Amino acid sequence: MLTPRKHLDLNTSLLRIASIMLKELHKRGVIEMMTLKLRVIRRVGSNGELMFLPALNFLYLLGKVEYHVQNDTLEYRTD
Repeated sequence: MLTPRKHLDLNTSLLRIASIMLKELHKRGVIEMMTLKLRVIRRVGSNGELMFLPALNFLYLLGKVEYHVQNDTLEYRTD
């Protein structure tokens, strides 16, 4: 369960990182994983790197992204 805590930095929270990722994916449709990671780090700083994979897992579990192994790309899913 996602519960806020007193010392939670909202700028680097899982939901913030996931929303940045969704916004980038919605704009482009398909994006390379490293490019997306660099965009997240540029937006929120180096702490964004720590939350990148948990946010990606969260979006994958929700069915919002699909990973393509052969190209190392992420695709935004609308269905």
